[in-house]
Amino acid sequence: MTWLRREAEAVVRSGWTYAALWAVSRAFLGYEWSHVAAFIQGDVQYYLSQITNATSWSSSLVEYPTPVAWMMHLLLLLTGGNTGAFVWVFAMSMLALDAAMARLTWRLSNPRWRVLATLTWIIFVVFMGPIVYFRFDMAPAVLAGAGAFLYKRRPALAGTLIAFGAALKLWPALLLLPLLGMGRRGSRAATGFGITGGVLALASLVVGGWQRLLSPLTWQSDRGLQIESLPATPLMWMRAASSTREWVVGLSHFNAFEITGPGVQLALQVATVTTMLGFMLAIIIGVRAAWSSHRTPRTVAAVMLAIILIMIDVNKTLSPQYLLWLGGPLAALIGGSEEDARPIFSWPVFWALSSFLLAYLTQVVYPLSYGDIVYGNRAAPVAVLVIRNVLLVAFTVLVSWKAWSLTSRRRPKPAGHESLEVEVSGGVA
Repeated sequence: MTWLRREAEAVVRSGWTYAALWAVSRAFLGYEWSHVAAFIQGDVQYYLSQITNATSWSSSLVEYPTPVAWMMHLLLLLTGGNTGAFVWVFAMSMLALDAAMARLTWRLSNPRWRVLATLTWIIFVVFMGPIVYFRFDMAPAVLAGAGAFLYKRRPALAGTLIAFGAALKLWPALLLLPLLGMGRRGSRAATGFGITGGVLALASLVVGGWQRLLSPLTWQSDRGLQIESLPATPLMWMRAASSTREWVVGLSHFNAFEITGPGVQLALQVATVTTMLGFMLAIIIGVRAAWSSHRTPRTVAAVMLAIILIMIDVNKTLSPQYLLWLGGPLAALIGGSEEDARPIFSWPVFWALSSFLLAYLTQVVYPLSYGDIVYGNRAAPVAVLVIRNVLLVAFTVLVSWKAWSLTSRRRPKPAGHESLEVEVSGGVA
């Protein structure tokens, strides 16, 4: 029995075990895509159609930063414009990023927690569903997670990775804040971000001009109320519960399903105000983290999660792939702790379990029930959307409060005096 136990422990601790688990789980996602949700590749086909009809490298996909258009043009060159090849190569590139994040998590996590951190990434992606390979949000998720892991080891590289994430989605620029500070690490992170971001911004300006540089912001401001967003939630529920046709859901020219009808303008005004307030709150939490005197990789990851959740919640748009942004910092949160005595049922583990639930409900909303939500006007699928959004708000409040607590200026207690109070209050990072 002793021999058998040693062999079992060796299997559990082996990286090959989790490499095999990753491969099997990703094969399942491939099966789910091909047999249940093949239509999710529509966005990738949209990318191809946009760049195929473009007159220059920067005139396409104006809703995204210019480097996204460059990336898609490179895929076009690699695939010769063949639709099937383009979709396949795109999906494989996202799969490669997925594998890189799993490997990075295993290599850089605290040895005591690397199994749990790696499992967190593997399970979270499975619960998100195959959509993760047909949107490029895998890239900012991985870049944010890598930045959190490398904050102490390679701060300049961490800042560089955050800059690349900002070049793809803009919002990750806020994730630089918890990397900053008065010390050497903060200055190196700022230098890495500044040089990389400056070069990319200048290149975008030279190639595409001011109008193209600012087009993602103007595109976003002109959009309507997306049906999955938090401001649209009460309207979507009233639409499902009503026997009239006061509210209409349709595909807008922004390539998103939006709702129109009574209360929509009010919801858009509320979203405008909450977006500004949320942006300010994210900055305050980030700056508070930058000034904190006892940051750890766990604290940095927690602040990143708070910023991401706030930016998701307050917007008038919420696409299902946005939840993927949580995955990278979540893995870093689990694996980045320097504490070896953390109990298995600690708050980071609770956060991971909560994120799994949010990811699964998101997959139920899209792609599994999306047709019923958009066209069927049935109450049950819309109820799943409502529950997901309510839980998302609750999770945001919880994470933001904890991030605030972790960045307190109070000094950590001396070694040997850790207690349950410390673990719950977040007084020690």
